[in-house]
Amino acid sequence: MNANALDPNSDEATAYHEAGHAVVALVLGRPVEKVTIRENTLRLGQVQMSNRRGTPIKDEIEVQALILLAGVVSEARRTGEYNWRGAQQDMQGVRRLARFRASTEKQEERLQQRWLDKAEYLLDDEPTWRAITEVARELLEKKSLSGRAVAQILEICTRDSI
Repeated sequence: MNANALDPNSDEATAYHEAGHAVVALVLGRPVEKVTIRENTLRLGQVQMSNRRGTPIKDEIEVQALILLAGVVSEARRTGEYNWRGAQQDMQGVRRLARFRASTEKQEERLQQRWLDKAEYLLDDEPTWRAITEVARELLEKKSLSGRAVAQILEICTRDSI
């Protein structure tokens, strides 16, 4: 681990993780109600998705997998390493989705890797990464943000890049 890397159990790592889920959900057309880094007995943070429909989604399974993976990918970009243990619940969800989609274990593994690569690609987009960074900063300050606040941050970061 390099000297500048964060402790994967830090509030900052959690903020990046949850910001990754929230921002990518919005980028992929899934409305977000709230994002928090307030710890409870089950988790260090949480993103609550809205039940209302956003943009029509072509591949709901892939979108869900990408949102799940965006947390660990975002955190890894900030900490310098993947915290697979901390993302255990997310990874169980990704494996369930891959199992549903693929017919063999080898296909599942390839699909999971493809989704991970796509999540990395989504975070390569500079306005998206800037929005994640800003949401994480706000979460560290306020501990909780509305979905509307996250959407505004994303809109500003996207608009500023045009």
